[in-house]
Parts: sequence; structure tokens; C-alpha cells
Amino acid sequence: MRVTNNMLSNQFLSGYQTSLSRMANISEKMIANKNINRPSDNPIGAVRNLKFTNASSTNALFTQNANDAISWMKTSDSNLGSMISTMASIKTAVSGAISANPATSYQAIEKQVDEMIKKLVQDANSQVGDRYVFGGQKDATEPFTIKYDTSGNMTAVVYNGTSKQLTDPTLPYDAATNPYIATTANNGTIMMQVVPGDNNPYRDKINQDGQEVFGDMLTITKTVDGVPTTYTNVPTVFKNLLEIKQHLADIQTGANGVTASTLSNDLGTLEKDRDYIISAQTTVGARQSSYQTIVDRLTADSLIIAQDAKDNDGYDAGKASIESQLALNAYNTLLSVGASVLPKSLVDYL
Repeated sequence: MRVTNNMLSNQFLSGYQTSLSRMANISEKMIANKNINRPSDNPIGAVRNLKFTNASSTNALFTQNANDAISWMKTSDSNLGSMISTMASIKTAVSGAISANPATSYQAIEKQVDEMIKKLVQDANSQVGDRYVFGGQKDATEPFTIKYDTSGNMTAVVYNGTSKQLTDPTLPYDAATNPYIATTANNGTIMMQVVPGDNNPYRDKINQDGQEVFGDMLTITKTVDGVPTTYTNVPTVFKNLLEIKQHLADIQTGANGVTASTLSNDLGTLEKDRDYIISAQTTVGARQSSYQTIVDRLTADSLIIAQDAKDNDGYDAGKASIESQLALNAYNTLLSVGASVLPKSLVDYL
């Protein structure tokens, strides 16, 4: 068979294009550090890569959620600890008022308790970033507000957040006669999902709302500046604290029948309310420990997913480097052979 110049040229160009394509393919893999850059490279491997990518994205989302939840709980735990200490200090102050004291001592203790109640409100309004941790689902609004009379005396602390509500907020809770309204059970719940599936308020809840920290929300009526005034959403703990503060004012004159015995009873109320806050802190601590375990598991899963994805792709940097050098050698050899066998043109003689 006669070999024409066109045949030689066409065969050279075909080999040239093949060699360039191979070098480009190897270079693409080396730049991307992976073998599978498009479905045509390995259809089955590409499908598995998509699954690993989705798994990695989901894992990253859950890990971020869990870390955010832990940050929220750490802030809650720290402020709950501060509240517990404040409640203990209030109890100590009230204990000191039980024995006979001059009026000036009662006034000093009353002022001390007044400042500690304000400290409790300050801790109750703590934030993570711009979100209030004890406000329930209304975490963009300051959850606790102090109300004052015209003389600047505290009259009530009201809750502006969300929480479960009593059927009749003017009465204490009773499972039979005054239960919580069923539809408000999760009103104060904030959730961050850390496992696949639907949100579950019992599993994914990260916060303690105002009711869970300071007791049921009550509606109270009292005389303020000579006028009957009604306050709604008054947390039980703050209601009790302001009553105790009033007892410290009344005992100085014996008003409203307040005696040392009244203050002794107040100590029991303070202990009960402090235990209520301790219970909230215990709940936060247990859940924080659970979320830390989840973070550890998600971190381990992330490493496994990354290794599986790497094994599925099968990219080997050392092997790719050798293939790149071989392809370059083949390319240079092709150019050398082509220069020897291809017919010369007029240009070669100019």
C-alpha cells in the first residue's frame, strides 16, 4: 500500500491530539487532586462521590448546629450559676434580718435585696450574640422587664418571652383544676437539629425559657401609687422575691402583720425557688453533655466520610506525577519522530 504524505500528516496529527488530551487529563487530575472530575470519568464512582458529598454537607450542618447549641447552653449554664449564687446571697441577707435589728439595718438589707433582684434580672436577660437565651422563641426581645412606681420602687418583674401557660394564671398550678394549656407546651422551645429526621422538641431542645427558670407565669393585682394595677406574665420567683422585699420594709413598722416569723417562712420560699433554678441548670448541664457527645461522634463521622470519599476516588499523587512525566516523554518523542518522517515543505528551506 502506498503511504502518502497526507496519510503521514493525518497519523501524526491524530497521535498529537491523543497525546495532548492525555496530558491535559492528567494535569486536570493533578490540579484537582482527584481522579473523578466528571461523570464520564467513572459513572459509578461519580454517583458514590455525590453521596459522600451530601453526607459531608449534612454532617457539617449538624456539627455547626451542635456547636451553636453548646455555646447557647454554656451561656445559659454560666448565668444560671450566677443566679443560684444570687439567690443564696438573698437568703443570707434575709436570715440576717430575722433577729432584732435597728431600722437602719433593715433598710440596708432591703436595699441589698433590691440590688440583688436587679442582678437576677440582668442575668435573666443574658444573650448569645443578639439572641436572648431565656426568652423562649421571642429571643430577639429582652425577656424580663422591671416595672416601677412613680417613686422608683420596683413593683413587678414581667416576662416578655414565650412559655407554657396556666389555664388560670391568677391561681397556682394544679394538675386537676388548673393545668397548663396543652397548645402552649412547646411555646418556649428552641430547637437545633443534630440528627436526621423531623425536629423533635424533646430531643432537639437547647434552651430553658422563663417559666422553666423562674416558675409559672402569673397574673397579679396590687396597689401602685394608690391605684389597683394588674400585671400579667409575672414569674413566680420574682413575685416571691418582691413580696419578701416588701416584708423587709413592713417589718420595720410591723405593717401588714409582718414579723420575724414571716421572714423565717420566707427562707423556705427562697430555698424552694433556688432549687427550682438549680433544676433548670441541671437540665442544661445534662443536655450540654449529651450534645458534646454528639459533636465528638459527628467529628469522627466526618473523618470516616472523608476517607471513604478519598478511597472511592482513588487519586494517588505519586502515581499521577509518574504518569504526567511519561505522557510528557511520549509527547516529546512524538514531536521528534514527526519532525523526522513528515515531508519537508518550502518553509523548511527558507
